[in-house]
Amino acid sequence: MDKKSLLSVHIAVLLFGTSGLFVKLIPMSALLITLGRALFSALSLYLFVHFRHYSLRLYRIQDYFWNLFAGLILTIHWFFFIMSIQVSTVAIGTITFATYPLFVVFLEPYVFKEKFQYKNLLSVLMIAIGIAFLIPSFQLTNAMTLGIIYGLISSFHYAILSIINRHLAASYDSVVVTLYEQAVAACVMTIVISIINPPLGQGAFKDFLYLMIYGIIFTALAHSLYIHGLKNVKAQTASIISVLEPVYSIFLAILFLHERLAYQEMIGTVMIFLAVMVGTMQNKAKEDET
Repeated sequence: MDKKSLLSVHIAVLLFGTSGLFVKLIPMSALLITLGRALFSALSLYLFVHFRHYSLRLYRIQDYFWNLFAGLILTIHWFFFIMSIQVSTVAIGTITFATYPLFVVFLEPYVFKEKFQYKNLLSVLMIAIGIAFLIPSFQLTNAMTLGIIYGLISSFHYAILSIINRHLAASYDSVVVTLYEQAVAACVMTIVISIINPPLGQGAFKDFLYLMIYGIIFTALAHSLYIHGLKNVKAQTASIISVLEPVYSIFLAILFLHERLAYQEMIGTVMIFLAVMVGTMQNKAKEDET
């Protein structure tokens, strides 16, 4: 396995780990944060592609469709991830998002016509129990419960995105793939916001500065590094590394936002971490055998 590709994934996951912190620091609606993140990311990537003379032409017509579809999936993933953290905590948003490797485990065999491994059902059971520990009340009016639901929706869509990116990264440069996806996300959010017309608020200069940094460094650069790593690292292997993302997020939230995990949340978090690690390691062993 290529060490540079592994390093790219590790750095990307570290940058991704700051997402929750930025969501809490920027006092804007989820719609506006999603738009700003996508817009600043797409603009910075376009400048990079322009000055490096990358070709934006795709080899196959269907790949334009796949990039469009990936951009739509990315938009949904981002919006619900941001919503999850806004209505609950950084910990809840990132822990529930961390369940996406198990979705990958179920989706990859279907997409790539591989045999499903029934031993993964144990990991699914552990994750279900872990999420049950996280839920304080089975009522949709509870903010934490809503945060978990939004986080799981985000997780599922990110699993789909990872598989699509694995397909696209085999043929195109990661920067080009990321640019297409971010541009689609920016266009989708522009249309949505023009229809819904949410209040813009009185955003301070530092808020827009945070949004720029979030879009350029912790989105454009992070996604490019991650997709670049997928050229030589399978989605399931990258999923193992991605388990570190909520660890970084929770640590930063404790350090800068003074968030704390309740005892019950700690139990659920540990169970989800163990389930994700067990499930992805099992499939990694299978991957190494083939």
